[in-house]
Amino acid sequence: MMRLKLAAPILALGMLVASTAARAVDISFALHTSPPGPEFDAVNRFVELVKERSKGKINVKIFHSAVLGGERDNLEQLTVNEVQMTLFGDTLPNVVAPPYAATVVPFVFPGPEEIFKFWDSPAGAEGKKLIKDKAKLDVVAFFRRGDRHLSAKKAIRTPDDLAGLKLRVPEIPSWVRVWTQLGARPTPVAWPEVFSGLQMGVIEAQENPCFNVNQAKLFEVQTHLMFTAHVPAVWHWSISSRFLDGLTPELREAVVSSAVDAAKHGDEVTKQQIDVVCKDLANKNKMTLVEVDRGPFIAKARPAIDEIAKGWAPSVREAVAQYLN
Repeated sequence: MMRLKLAAPILALGMLVASTAARAVDISFALHTSPPGPEFDAVNRFVELVKERSKGKINVKIFHSAVLGGERDNLEQLTVNEVQMTLFGDTLPNVVAPPYAATVVPFVFPGPEEIFKFWDSPAGAEGKKLIKDKAKLDVVAFFRRGDRHLSAKKAIRTPDDLAGLKLRVPEIPSWVRVWTQLGARPTPVAWPEVFSGLQMGVIEAQENPCFNVNQAKLFEVQTHLMFTAHVPAVWHWSISSRFLDGLTPELREAVVSSAVDAAKHGDEVTKQQIDVVCKDLANKNKMTLVEVDRGPFIAKARPAIDEIAKGWAPSVREAVAQYLN
């Protein structure tokens, strides 16, 4: 008799679990940049892959051009699972995990391959764990954005040419310290406000990969692009841990594997396009391209870098030592 009484509740519970498993999962994917660019190729590939691998159970809606705010806004949104995914630029490690943010300090790493190697190392694993513990984010993949270069309304060939220059930088303390050491006047401005800031003279220069300069049409308010390559920028493919941990194992695997494979695609697209985009800023948009001897910039920035390095984790200092000798 007892079996008969339990049968209905068990059946109802089974139906509820089945209903939950069958329910579509929605992902809001925020991007603070605007198309076109390789990051959009990567995200579009993710949408295709995750739909296929989840058998249609996952829907992705993309919010680009900072309609949900800048990187700091997106960071807060992912932490509480208001937004599920984003591509962070250089802000994430600096804000959440400064002891592991050596990869985004200007004039430290020689290229993106060395940054990928760092994030695959024990030091990188420590950094990703700290980000998950503090911000409830899983950083599951990386791909190159293109080197960050300096742009201005004049040629800048030596650190002396930076003296007093009002340079827009993100709100990253280590960047402010390095550029101050180099003689500039770092001025934090949110990315969506950079064009108007340059137009009105609130700032005189900025630094970003060529894709960003092209996307934001900064060639309309800047005349020179200096190949300083001071940060080999990468995208940090980030997922809300609250969202990811709430998925079934099968859907979690679909999301993570799709992100990893889409990041590989984005990296290949970037490698194919970056030189063309940089050159087109001159050929199509009349910017003057300036080759720069990075040596004097690195030498002058070194005291600030050494000071910043005191705050790095021991494993990070060990991993980065080879680039600072």
